[in-house]
Amino acid sequence: MDDKDKIIEELKAGLAKAREMERNAEESGRSMLFMLEDLNEAVSRIKTAKKEWEATFDSISDPLFIHDREMMLVRVNRAYLTASGEAEFKDVIGRPYYEVFPKMEGPFKMCLKAEELQGEEEEEFSYPLTNRVFKVRFYPIKDVSGGYLYSIHILEDITEAKRAAERLKEEVDVTTHLLMISEATAHTTDIDRLMQQVVHCGHEIMRCDICLSYLYDVDLRVFQPCETFGLSNDLIPVFRTEPLYEKMEFVRKAMEGKEPVIKQLRVISSELGVKDKSSYSQLPTPNSQLPTPNSKLFSWLPDISTLAVIPLIGKTDYLGLIIGAYKKSNEFTDRDKKIMLGISHQVSTALEQARLYTESVDRTLELSRKIETIKVMHEIDRSILSTLKADEILETVTRLISKVIACDLATVLLVDMERHGFIYKAGFGTALVQKDAFIPFADTSARIVVETGRTKYINSLPEMMPLLPLEKRFLDEGFLSHIRVPITIKGDVAGILAVGAKRVAAFTKENLSTLEYLCSQIGVALSNASLISNLEELFIGVVISLSSAIDAKSRWTAGHSERVTKYALDIAKEMGLSEKELKELELAGILHDVGKIGTYESILDKPGRLTEEELNVIKNHPVKGAEILGHIKQLKNVIPSIKCHHEFYDGTGYPEGIKGEAIPLFARIIGVADTVDAMGADRPYRKGRDMDVIISELKRCSGTQFDPKVVEAFLRNMKPKSFNRSKE
Repeated sequence: MDDKDKIIEELKAGLAKAREMERNAEESGRSMLFMLEDLNEAVSRIKTAKKEWEATFDSISDPLFIHDREMMLVRVNRAYLTASGEAEFKDVIGRPYYEVFPKMEGPFKMCLKAEELQGEEEEEFSYPLTNRVFKVRFYPIKDVSGGYLYSIHILEDITEAKRAAERLKEEVDVTTHLLMISEATAHTTDIDRLMQQVVHCGHEIMRCDICLSYLYDVDLRVFQPCETFGLSNDLIPVFRTEPLYEKMEFVRKAMEGKEPVIKQLRVISSELGVKDKSSYSQLPTPNSQLPTPNSKLFSWLPDISTLAVIPLIGKTDYLGLIIGAYKKSNEFTDRDKKIMLGISHQVSTALEQARLYTESVDRTLELSRKIETIKVMHEIDRSILSTLKADEILETVTRLISKVIACDLATVLLVDMERHGFIYKAGFGTALVQKDAFIPFADTSARIVVETGRTKYINSLPEMMPLLPLEKRFLDEGFLSHIRVPITIKGDVAGILAVGAKRVAAFTKENLSTLEYLCSQIGVALSNASLISNLEELFIGVVISLSSAIDAKSRWTAGHSERVTKYALDIAKEMGLSEKELKELELAGILHDVGKIGTYESILDKPGRLTEEELNVIKNHPVKGAEILGHIKQLKNVIPSIKCHHEFYDGTGYPEGIKGEAIPLFARIIGVADTVDAMGADRPYRKGRDMDVIISELKRCSGTQFDPKVVEAFLRNMKPKSFNRSKE
C-alpha cells in the first residue's frame, strides 16, 4: 500500500475515533444531566427526611439529647429543653449536658467509658429537685472505622413505675409476713416462739423501728414483757423489767376499744415547727431542755415519738399487746389500721389456742404427775409392808421420795432421848453425816420438831442466821431450803424425815402433804417393826433358853448348840445363803439337839462306850426333837433340818437313811458344824482333837458322811482363832 492509502486509512480511523468520542461525549452529557437531577432529588429527600426526623425527635415525650466527645450538647429534643427549664435550643446547645439537665457534678458513668462500649447501656438516677427517677439509655455513635463520635441519651421517667413496683413489693412483703404470722399461728403452740415470729413479722408489716410484745398476767393483772425485735441489746434488760398496767390511758383505750391506738409520746427536736406543735406552748430556747409530754412513759426508748398499740383480746380476758415504736411521727391510713386489726384478730386467736393447749398440757402433766405420785406412794406402801426391818423401811422410803418430790437430799433421823440427840439412820444427798452417826440436839434446829411435834419448813436457809453447826454445814454444801417432818409412834416423836434442796423456796404445800402422809406410814411401819422385833427377840430368847437348858444337862455339852450354830452360820454365809435362810438356819442350829431333853444324864455323862441300847436312845433324839417342835407352826421350815442332821451324804446315817440332795441343806450344814464341835470338845471318854485332825477327818469323810460343797465352804471360811475348844 502506498503512502496515500495509509493516510486515508489513518484519517478514517481518526474519523471513527472522533465519532466514537462524540458519541461518548453525548452519552456523558446525558449522564451528567441525569446525575444532577438525581442529586437534586436526593437533596430534596434528605431535607424532607431531616424535617421528618426533627419532627419525630421533638415529638418524643422523654427527654433526649446528643452530645459529642467533650460532653457538649449537639442536639436536644423539646422534652429535654422543657425539663432543663431553658427557653430556646440555642441556650443549651454547646454546653456540657450535666450542667443543663440533669444538673450533676459530672457526666454519667457510662459516658466516661463511651469509647469502650459497643452497644446500648442503661443507668438509673434520681433527680432530687423534682423527686423523679429516670432510667437513662445510652447509644454510642461511631464512624466507619469504629471511632467514637457522639452519644445519644434517652431519659425515661420511671418514677411512677418505681413507685408502683415499691408499692407492689410492699404489698408482697406485707402479704408474705401476714402469711408467716398465719403459718406461725396455725402450727406453733409454744407461746414464746409464736411471739418471736409475731414481733419479727410485725416489725416488717408495720414498718416500725422497734416492735415490742407483752403478755397479760391474769394473777398480777399486768402486761409482762415478752419478745422484742429491733431493740438494741443494751435496752433489752430494761424492756424485760418494765411491765405495762391496765390503768395506763393508752392501754385501757386499746383494750376497751378492741382496736389499734396511735399514741404520740414526744416530738423529736428535728420535727419541732413541722408537726405536733400543739403539744407545746412555745419552742424551746437553745439552752432549755426539750419538753416531753408523758415523759415517764417509755422514757427508756431513745428518740421514739409514736406508738402503734395493737390489743390482743381473748373471749373472756385480755391476752396481751403488740406495740410498734416509730422514731418519726407517722400518719397511719385506714389500710394500715385494718392490717393492724387483722394482726390483732389473728394473733389473739392463736394466743388463746396456744394458752388452751398449754393449759391442757399442764393439766395432763399434772394428772400424769399425780398418777406417778400415786404409783410411787403405792410402791412405798408395798415396800414398807413387805419388810419388818426398820433399816430397810427407812432406806426404801428415802430412796423413793425423789420420785415424787424434786429434792437433792432426803434423810431420816431417829430420836435418842437418853443421849439427847439424833441417830442418822438412812438417806441420800449428803456426805456430811455418816450412817448411824450421833448428832446432839444442841447442834441442830431439828430439835424444835421433837419439842413441838410440828413440821418445820425453811424456805431460805441463809436467812436463818445465826445457824447451828449442822445447818451451817448444810449451807456450805449448797442446800438452801428444807422441810423437816416428825415421825410419831403412839404420840411421841420417834424420828424426823428431812428433805432438802439446793434452791430457795423449793417446796410446795402439796409436797408437805405428801411428806406428812409418808411420815404417818413410816410411823406405823416402825411401830409394827418394833413389835415384831420384840416378838422375835422374845422368841429367840425362849429358844436360846430352851437350848441352854438342854446343854446344861451335862457339863460336857454346855455351849454346844451355840458353837454349832456359829459354825453353821459361817458355812452358810460362805455358801451365799440369804438373810431369811440364815435366820432359819440359826433356829435350826440352836434347836438341833432339842430331842436330848428326854435323854438321861447318865448316858450323856457316861465315861465309857455306850451300849447298843444306849446308842439307840441317843440316835432317837432327832426324831424326838421333830416331835417336840412339830406343834409350833413358826418352826415348820426348820423341823426337817433338826430331824435329818445326822443323815449321811451316802445314805448310811439315821433316822431314815436318806442321802445326797434329799437331805435338807440346813441338815447337811448342821451335820458338818455338829461334827466339828463334837470332835473338838472334850468328852468323858476322850480329849478334844486338834483342828488339823478335824480337817483331815472332814476331808476323809467328804462325799460319804458329809456334803462335799459344805465341807469346802467350811474349809474356805475356817480360821484357827474361830475354833473354841470347850474344857468345861
